Amino acid sequence: MTNFTKLEKLKEALASTEKNLEWQKQSLIEDNPDRDKLIQKLEKVAEDLKEKINRFESNNIEEQKEEIIADKVSDEKAKISKKTVSKKTAKLEPVINDSDRNFLNVGEKPDFEDGVKGLKQKLKRQKQLTAKYSKNILDGDVITTENYQPNLDKHIIELKNVRKSYITGDLETPVLKGIDIILDKGDFIVILGPSGSGKTTFLNIISGLDKASEGDVFILGSNLTLLKDSHLTKFRRRNVGFIFQQYNLLTNLTAKENAEVGENLSSNKENAMSIEDIFTTIGMAEQMNKYPHQMSGGQQQRVSIARALAKNPNILFADEPTGALDEEMGRKVLEILVKVNREYKTTIVVVTHNPNIAKIANTVINIKNGLIDSLEHNDTPADPRTIDWS
Repeated sequence: MTNFTKLEKLKEALASTEKNLEWQKQSLIEDNPDRDKLIQKLEKVAEDLKEKINRFESNNIEEQKEEIIADKVSDEKAKISKKTVSKKTAKLEPVINDSDRNFLNVGEKPDFEDGVKGLKQKLKRQKQLTAKYSKNILDGDVITTENYQPNLDKHIIELKNVRKSYITGDLETPVLKGIDIILDKGDFIVILGPSGSGKTTFLNIISGLDKASEGDVFILGSNLTLLKDSHLTKFRRRNVGFIFQQYNLLTNLTAKENAEVGENLSSNKENAMSIEDIFTTIGMAEQMNKYPHQMSGGQQQRVSIARALAKNPNILFADEPTGALDEEMGRKVLEILVKVNREYKTTIVVVTHNPNIAKIANTVINIKNGLIDSLEHNDTPADPRTIDWS
């Protein structure tokens, strides 16, 4: 189970605990001798869950972030000054030329049974192929299980027959039910869909936070379906940046130091923007030395964008980046994302419940019932300042 899956489970447990706590407070008789003990116990459980969630939300920025900033955390932890921020950087990765990448088809499939038993057989085969080919994929080999060869020059995301199911006892719950899609490099992509449609699972799979049960997930030519967890972490570190609805800033670091965490994670220094250029881009050059508690929610979200950009990613994933912001701050965040996409050719992928945000994209994906309901291309994306926010 990945940290991201654990985080979702913790949030579910917290919601259940808080609901139970509220019910107990309303329903228990005042003179019940066990009332205070029960409420205290539930409050303690809720506090413990909140602490775990905070820890996992920080880890979701990058699962290996602690390794790089370990020397920044002193025994006092809450008293890190700017002078303690290390300039330690990630090891530079070798550049992989597309012309040098080997292609291999391992798509001969045995006959699988139906239902949960068949799904377990598929997952067992996937595990065997992962053990055999994961390192090769990380080193640049293009390996398919679906007899499919991606176009490395033009496309950045290519999915072929992608399915995702969960097993609960003897029950299989399909979430993604066979997705085929091709997305171009440099696109601004918006993913729409109602709750339960599978859009979050889709985002998790194409960003390497989760793995498909079946099919090819080619991101920059690497088939994420056949990468083991440790290699998925390395792939994310090399290639992708994340912006979450919850800003996940390190509260004891300044805005600049938070961005430097992303910079330290970068293994791709070619054509990277400087920290100063990034803060100019997001309109916060004067706030670089402020701490998160000294900033508004919109400013904190912009710092989270700065941290992601400092990593110099090929793809920037944003999960509801305006969900916790008012209209004015939300528009500013979208303006920054559009600017980054147009000026630096960074591929942007945004998941949102707001269909109006789709107007600023040049590619819009609608997901419904675990399938691609529609894929639309927009030759004249709107300016974020002009879209309806209601």
